Amino acid sequence: MVRFIYRNMALLLATVMTALAITMHNMFLLLVRHHHTVLHDIRHAVFAIVLFGIFYAILRYIQALPDDAD
Repeated sequence: MVRFIYRNMALLLATVMTALAITMHNMFLLLVRHHHTVLHDIRHAVFAIVLFGIFYAILRYIQALPDDAD
């Protein structure tokens, strides 16, 4: 039984992730429909996360540069 679950984990995971995505989409639509200002706040949050990701990538790139040992 464990081997069967292990072999079909991708199918199970895809099913669970699809159900989760549909649920999150429906909840988001209900939230925006009933609270119009929430969409504005969500855009700010997404922008902040993207900006954080860009800064993190820049810092990791700088850390990955070789040290000048002159």
